[in-house]
This record gives sequence, C-alpha cells and structure tokens, in this order.
Amino acid sequence: MPGLRRLVAALLAGLLATAPAARAQFRNVGPGVADRSGTTTRGGGDDWIFGGEVQTTVEADYNGRQGSTAATGNLFTQSLLAAYLLAPAGFVVNGVFRLEQPQDRIPAGTGSVFRDQAAWIDELNLQWSTRSLDLFGGKIHPRFGSAWDRGPGLYGTDFGREYELSEKLGVGARLWLSDLGNLGRIIGTHNLQVEFIRADRSPLSYSAFTPRWAQQTTAIDPTTGEVVTPATRYRWRNGLFSGQPDNTAFAGGAVASLAGFGIPMPRGQAGYTLSYSQRLPGLDAVQAGVPATERAYTAGAFWTLPLPQRVTAAPFAEYARQYGNAGGFAGNVSDWLTAGLDLRRAPWTFSYAFLQNGNLNAQEPQRATRVQQTASVTYDLYFLAPLPILRPLALTLGWRALREGGTTQQGFGGLLAWSWKF
Repeated sequence: MPGLRRLVAALLAGLLATAPAARAQFRNVGPGVADRSGTTTRGGGDDWIFGGEVQTTVEADYNGRQGSTAATGNLFTQSLLAAYLLAPAGFVVNGVFRLEQPQDRIPAGTGSVFRDQAAWIDELNLQWSTRSLDLFGGKIHPRFGSAWDRGPGLYGTDFGREYELSEKLGVGARLWLSDLGNLGRIIGTHNLQVEFIRADRSPLSYSAFTPRWAQQTTAIDPTTGEVVTPATRYRWRNGLFSGQPDNTAFAGGAVASLAGFGIPMPRGQAGYTLSYSQRLPGLDAVQAGVPATERAYTAGAFWTLPLPQRVTAAPFAEYARQYGNAGGFAGNVSDWLTAGLDLRRAPWTFSYAFLQNGNLNAQEPQRATRVQQTASVTYDLYFLAPLPILRPLALTLGWRALREGGTTQQGFGGLLAWSWKF
C-alpha cells in the first residue's frame, strides 16, 4: 500500500512544521465496532488475581487556516495502564495510570512534537461486591454520559470530553437490577449507580513531566489601576484555584445514573445510559459574584446491528444539557449533541459523527453555537501480516469540519492504536 504510506508520511511531515491542533481521543478507536458490556471488574472468588490492559496511540492532527488564524498541527501520544487486583471476600483494587497531553496545554502559535506530555493517576479505588451490589470509594470516574467514550470514529468524542466527569474523590454504590430476578438473558444487563464526589485535590492529582492544572492570574497596572489581562499559570497539583463545579471544601457533587447493555433486539443488541448530576460552584464562580449549583443530565442510546454481507452497523446518539447554572455560574446554559455510526466489514471500519454545542451566557444573553462533522476510516493491520502482536493494531485516518463564529475550519489526522491485555 505505497499510496497509503505516502499519505501518512506527508501528514506527519506537515504537522512537524506547524502548530498545535485540537486532539481526537483514542478511547473508541481501533479494531471492531464499539459494543461495550458496561460491566466492571468484580471480586467474589477465593484467589488473588492480577490483570489489566495497556493502550497506547501515536496521533497526528492538522487544522487548516481559519480566518486570520494560521494552520496548526500536533504530534503526540495518549497511553494508559489499567490494572486490577482481585482479592478474596469480594474485594478488588482498581487503578488507571495515564500519559497524555492535557487539553489546551500547548500555547497557540507554537509547534508541538510530543510536547508537554503529562503522567498521572486517573483512578485508584477499592470496591467490594456481592451478587448484585458493588460498593466503591477512592479516586473514581463518575458515570455521567458516554459520548466521551462511544463517539464514533477519530473525532467523535471531541465534544463529549467537555462534559465528562473525571478525577473525582468519592464513594458510590452500583445495584445490578437484572441480577435480582435472573433476567439478564431476557432483558440484558441493567444497573443503577449513585456517586457522591468532590474534585481530587489530594496528592493523587500530582502530575509528572509537566504541570497540567490551570490557574488564572491577574495583576493591577500601577499607573492606571486597571486589571491587566488575565494570564494562565500551570500548577503540578490541583487546588481550589482551578475553580470548576464540585471543586469545593466538602463533598461538592452527586451523580445518579441508569444504564443498560446487551438488550436483545429483533436484530442485534442495544443499550442506553441516563444520568443526572448536581454540583456546587467552584472558586471561579464565587469570585465572579454569580455562584450557583450546576444541574445537568444526559440521555444516550446505542445499537449493534448485523447487516447483510458481513457488515455490522453501530449507531450512537447522546444529548447532554447543563440546564441550570452551567459551570457553576448563575443563569448559564450549555448543551451538546453527538450522533453518528460505525459501519464495519473486517478489516475496515467507516465512521461518521455529527456534533453540536450551544452555550448561553446569562451576562451576555446571546447563544454561541459550534457544529462539527467528522468522518474516518480504520484498517486493522493484522490483515496485512497475521502476527499475534498485530492483532490489536489499527490505523485510522480522519477528517473534521468545525463551524464556529460564521467560519469553518477544516482538519484531518491520523492515529496508530495498539493495546494488550494481561
């Protein structure tokens, strides 16, 4: 495939000569169509068992010129190590370690080649399970929506990451409703989950290699007495200075969610997620003088549908809305829509996603809207050379068009993804 190799080489060469771009996420890129079970690692045996998974990607993104803004590019990696230790009596320790480039970390107008890659502990918690109940606590990832994981293709997760809840300290409970009457084979797997959370400001929020927590700083001009344009300073550990909802002195938020997976349909299987969150305002809203409790919800559905000619379709849609005091600021409203599908016929997967986001600022009552369309194709490299080490290796090429403020910005990228379970 010399033409494909030349295209990838040209893409990488162009990125090395330009500046950073918006990044796609690797969580839903790779062989196969998204069809997650939704289950978590659960204890219950009498043995000690250690296992996990390594995921790693190398990604190159390029965004074309938009108005007076020059073309930008970025070459980076995103990797994670997820591990668990099953212990007797139903206990399990779960942990996730990440190596990523924090969002908005690269200054505009500068080149980026594996720059500002930060490493940190994303999750570390203890769980205890019975037949139909899980109790857990520690550093957790609350279940609020799923577009940050299920958005189709290379750029289908972009908007979902904006309302994803991560890096929280908290406790929670998960009740497996379909286990109560042994109905799992008939109605699929369903569970109800409740979590009480606060932003992680413990030593677990420290990052290695580069600081990643943004702090807005201001200064007073000694001559005029006016406030100088705020500057951004990055810190190694999270603190109240970062603002954001649930970053409070006490338990600042709660999340309730209901999810179903593997639901039998006339053809294939379907699933859904419903979630609601309530979070106290952070220091940024308090300093602005308009603090208020943020309230939000999400509703999503997905379906894995077998089609003729060995084709599988996986449509997905999710709507999220911060309908009360978005970001902890009184009167603000934000909403997001992610809709699209994967079409797979091994070794190819074709993906399309439509993304939309609207934001209403109560102090400036004018709605700002962004619309993004994306398409990508994934090829499983195992089919080029059927070696065991290549089985989870895949190459994805993607395109995106973001319309914002009356102008459209075109972009494209490539990603090489690999994973290994142990």
